[in-house]
Amino acid sequence: MKKKNITVENLATIVGKGFNETRKDKKEIRKEIEDLAIITKKGFDGVDKNFKDIDGRFKDIDGRFKDIDGRFKDIDGRFDGVDKRLTHIETTMVTKDYLDEKLADLRGDVVILLRKEDRKLEALIGKLNEKAVITDKDVRELREIQIFAQ
Repeated sequence: MKKKNITVENLATIVGKGFNETRKDKKEIRKEIEDLAIITKKGFDGVDKNFKDIDGRFKDIDGRFKDIDGRFKDIDGRFDGVDKRLTHIETTMVTKDYLDEKLADLRGDVVILLRKEDRKLEALIGKLNEKAVITDKDVRELREIQIFAQ
C-alpha cells in the first residue's frame, strides 16, 4: 500500500468540506424540527380547544348536579316528615293481639250481662207463673227463647 502524504492544507480542506456538509445537514435538521414544532403546535391548539369545549360541558353537568342535589334535599325533607308521621302512627296504632284480647274481654263481659238478664227473666217467669199470670205453656215458650238454656 502506498502512503499518501497529507499536508496540513489537505487536512484543512477535508475538515472544511465536512463542516460544510454538517452545516447543510444542520439546516435540513432545523427545517425539519421547525416543521415538526409547527405541526405539534397545531395539534396542541386543537387539544386546547377540545379541552375548553369539555370544560364547558363539565360546567353544564355541574349545574345539573347542583339542581339534582337540591331536589334530593327536598325529597330528604319529605322523607323526614313521612318518617315522623309513620313513627306517630306506629306508636298510636293497636295490634291484632291487643284487639283480640279486648274483644275477648268484651265477649266475656257481654256473656256475664246476658246470664244476669237470663236469671232475671227466669225469676220473672217463675213469679208470673206462681201468680197464675201466665200458663205452663207460656213458661215453656218463654224458656225456649232464653239465650242460655236451663
